[in-house]
Amino acid sequence: MDQKVCLDTDVCVEILKNTEKGKIKQKEIENYETFITTISIFELFLREKNFYPVERLLSDVNVLDFTEIGARKSSEILKNLKNKDKITDMRDLFIAATCIVNNCKLATLNKKHFEHIDWLELI
Repeated sequence: MDQKVCLDTDVCVEILKNTEKGKIKQKEIENYETFITTISIFELFLREKNFYPVERLLSDVNVLDFTEIGARKSSEILKNLKNKDKITDMRDLFIAATCIVNNCKLATLNKKHFEHIDWLELI
């Protein structure tokens, strides 16, 4: 597997719920090496209970940390978005930057959140 994909939090939620959307997305990425960001891990653990499914999912993927390089890329992306009069949630910005600096495509169901970010390839 030479292609890498990072799961956005929304995709993880659909996989955890075993929905049709989640199954379709899993099929789309079955030939990719799969990752998740530490930002998505944070978001997944915001749930109140039943952490076992999250832990099980995490055991099946690789984790990408939000690093200094990611922070620098995030600021570059934010400046670029401001120049385009576009805005995005900071957590989505951090996920996007982490994908970019790690050469990962992003599997998301919320393409509108990411479509204006240069350098990011969406699935």
